[in-house]
Amino acid sequence: MMFGGSDFNFISFDYPVILFGLTVFILLIILDITEKNKISGNLPNNQMSRGRQFSGRKQNTSLLNKKLNASVFFFRLFLAFAIIALAGPRWGLGYSQAEYRRGLDIVFAIDVSRSMDINDAQTNNVIQSRLDRGLTIARQTVTSVSGSRFAAAIGRGRGYLAIPLTYDNEAALVFLESLDISSMTGRSTNLESLVEAASGAFQSTSAAKKIIILISDGESHDGILRNALNQCVRDGIIINTVAVGSDEGREIHEQANNPDSPLVISRRDSAIMRAAAERTGGIYIDGERDDAALILSNNLLSLSQDTEPENGKKEPKQRRTLFIIFALAAYGISKFITRQPRRIKQASAITLIMLFIFTSCSEGKLLLLEANYLHSRNRYDEALVPYLKALNHADSAPYAEYGLGITLYFMDQEEAALIRYEDSQKLLETFSENEHRELRYRNNYNSGIIFFENEDYHSAAAAFREALRADPRKIDAKRNLELSLISISVESAMQNQSDSRQEQREILFDYLREEEQQLWRSREWAPEENITGPDY
Repeated sequence: MMFGGSDFNFISFDYPVILFGLTVFILLIILDITEKNKISGNLPNNQMSRGRQFSGRKQNTSLLNKKLNASVFFFRLFLAFAIIALAGPRWGLGYSQAEYRRGLDIVFAIDVSRSMDINDAQTNNVIQSRLDRGLTIARQTVTSVSGSRFAAAIGRGRGYLAIPLTYDNEAALVFLESLDISSMTGRSTNLESLVEAASGAFQSTSAAKKIIILISDGESHDGILRNALNQCVRDGIIINTVAVGSDEGREIHEQANNPDSPLVISRRDSAIMRAAAERTGGIYIDGERDDAALILSNNLLSLSQDTEPENGKKEPKQRRTLFIIFALAAYGISKFITRQPRRIKQASAITLIMLFIFTSCSEGKLLLLEANYLHSRNRYDEALVPYLKALNHADSAPYAEYGLGITLYFMDQEEAALIRYEDSQKLLETFSENEHRELRYRNNYNSGIIFFENEDYHSAAAAFREALRADPRKIDAKRNLELSLISISVESAMQNQSDSRQEQREILFDYLREEEQQLWRSREWAPEENITGPDY
């Protein structure tokens, strides 16, 4: 349901059916008319307010009437705001959550079938196998695209996830260095199974762009690649293809290690690789190009930027949180307004303060409120979007970085969470030490928790010390600092004990070796006999 013109969507609702709940106000108006006389007849003749007496029955009745009418008005305003919030109001155009991404999750899907062992890949006048050429491009890409998570899947007759997503680039490079054709068993090539195995590495809760780099000659004898591509399109996964080998191809025996089997020509299928990239919004790269790795790296780096997509579809922004705030404010006013005069003054002051706070909230702070609400409901993937938007506002950026750290920690991305806490601390360096003390404490304290869980006790102790510098009154930080120091002592004692045992083993070995040598030295050899015959 949408109101407004085609060029500017004024307001729309996710669940417009709920708006029919506003018809309850028709019933309430009817009840007001029928019950008005009964309420007026039940009003007291006199009204005392903490020692102060109002003058005259009319004045008492008029004042109480005004208070009751105001209370009813704000309570009904609360009901209206609550119904509108449940309907999911939207206005103002913005990019949808699926198009707001940060960082990259990259999975190399590497074909290790027997055809990839053919030496017809030529670059820089050097001939190498198709697999070696693909692995060279993959290694150069890992080195060039830093800050991303990498995984690897390999497949021949069936695809397997060899390395899960990790920020450890060295682990990916070591795997790519050690990979060869003997890594897999089975016959034929099944690109569908390989792509499915690669897509299984992604986490649905991650806000990063999902990229598969398919390295193959395109020859597929089993499976239906189109099925895997359609699933990737539904999941928002982009496939970049690297076609290795030559279009002319080379002859190989149909059966491995069997010279009597008939010869067949194996050539790369560029059409399949190009179609796979175009179907998922990726790019096709000719593995024969000398700058293939550079083209792939530049494409990935452009995708990692926090920029709005050129052809992205805009959607009205979610405004439910704003109406929830209005509903709570209206409900509070409806309760306080019926208080005695002295309480009315206090309630008015509180109301003015609340209105001042709400009206003074910048866009960044409102985004933080929305993100915190989503985080409290365990909707971590949705909370990442407003946190990322809040980074563009200077007054909320440090808290947005902290919120991202907390959210990523709950998504089991501890290394990324540490980076966010560190970025939040860097943003706080522009403020004096007395400002944002609680945020400084939280950044260091939560970093210490992660270090301690990873058994990095020295870093944990340093983080807890920094947390106590921000707020020395925190008992939890003191206890955790003591636990970290105790763990360091225990670890040091165990290391010393291990070194002592190693030293004892070396002393014992030296003693046994000396005894053995002494035994051989003390042995006397018998003199040779005088034999004059032949020596055999």
